[in-house]
Amino acid sequence: MSKKAISITTVVILLILVAVVATYFIGAKVETEFREGIAQAKTEYGYPIELTDYERGWLHSHAVTRVQIEDTTFDVEHEITHGPLFVFGWARIHSALPNDISPEMAHFFDESPLVANTTLGFGGGYRIGIQSPAFDKDVPDEPGVHLTWQGLKGYYARHDNEVDLQLNGGGLKLDAENRHLVVDDIQVSGDGSAIENIEEADAKLDWDSRFEAKLGHYRMYDDAGAFDLAYGMRLHANTANGDNDTVEFHAGYNITDLQLKAKPDDGDPIDVSVDQAAINLGLTGLKAGPVQEAVVALREIDPSQHSPERVQALSARVFTELAPEILAGTPKLSVTIPPVETGHGEAQGKVSAGLISNDELPPEVADMRRRMPMLAMAQRLTLDADVFVDEQLIDWVTKNLASENPAMARELPMQITGMVRQGFLMREDDAVGVRLHAGKDEVVLNGQTIPARQLQPLFESLMR
Repeated sequence: MSKKAISITTVVILLILVAVVATYFIGAKVETEFREGIAQAKTEYGYPIELTDYERGWLHSHAVTRVQIEDTTFDVEHEITHGPLFVFGWARIHSALPNDISPEMAHFFDESPLVANTTLGFGGGYRIGIQSPAFDKDVPDEPGVHLTWQGLKGYYARHDNEVDLQLNGGGLKLDAENRHLVVDDIQVSGDGSAIENIEEADAKLDWDSRFEAKLGHYRMYDDAGAFDLAYGMRLHANTANGDNDTVEFHAGYNITDLQLKAKPDDGDPIDVSVDQAAINLGLTGLKAGPVQEAVVALREIDPSQHSPERVQALSARVFTELAPEILAGTPKLSVTIPPVETGHGEAQGKVSAGLISNDELPPEVADMRRRMPMLAMAQRLTLDADVFVDEQLIDWVTKNLASENPAMARELPMQITGMVRQGFLMREDDAVGVRLHAGKDEVVLNGQTIPARQLQPLFESLMR
């Protein structure tokens, strides 16, 4: 045999040995991470799961976990493929939920109701692909009731301290004789920091994260036309890093194309149409350090070791103790309702509450912070409100009240007129509403100024 042939043979043998040895160590690594992951899910996150079997092979392994939900216990099979030559990562885990967990589950699903394919990446991250099959079947023991589920798919991924979530559902339809429920275009998504290292003293956390849930179309109706409700919905929330080492929280709820039609047995037909409506919340200026302390303290409360009442009490104590520190800056809470378009007039408004800086407090209030921190915090409160409703919309509401509550329909215009005369409400551009600013020096209500000192006795009596 030539030297070149010997060299090639030697290289091939070495590659085979490396593959064999590497496969062994990778299989051991995957088993270790699998066991640690199950243990962490049970001890740290309280998931009712335990590993009952793990058989490691050269390129393939098999594991079984046992899950208990209330009085139901079932096993989940995991088929694990591992080796150094896979382009997708160190290993791939195929997990399937059994369809015989309950008679109802076995009836609707001919196969596993939920399948997860987990990929363990070379860089230490992982991605879990999730899929639920569709079905179209009658509901057992419910004559005339039919359920259609168009399936679900998505994923959950993590790399280093970043997570990413995406779920998409085609929809659901329930038919029960002359009544129907339709839900289409279900979407859930989110991304941000896993906050895994929050317990570390020098951890510099990234609070940038987002979450969104959408329902493209929801409709519940009957064939007789006695009731028909339809709308689209979007729920969104996010956290962000603010200025001067603060944290911000934002959330919102949107309704689109709302249609409500009903024919009550008594009274006039109901026909309500809202093109769009929303409410947005914003909480800014929270001190990041104390917020981090609060999150750590809440994570250390183990629900499995305490009653629900005790958990609630411990959580309330955390917020009570840390609230003065969290709110030590100039935090602000705002609630905004963009114009609600009803076809009968608009309504809109914004209400915000904030705290002035401790540096702006009078000496007597600043001294109060040590003895009565919650009362001192109340002295820092500022409030702004700007809420208006078109008179056209008020007239429409009054007209619809007439058949259900004639007395209230008669009194409502008179009550509004009386409150306008007293200065509690104001009229502006064919709308009725309130405009308020309350600060540390004065209160301005609908353009009328009231010195804060005149309200001090009332404020002190309320705080006693």
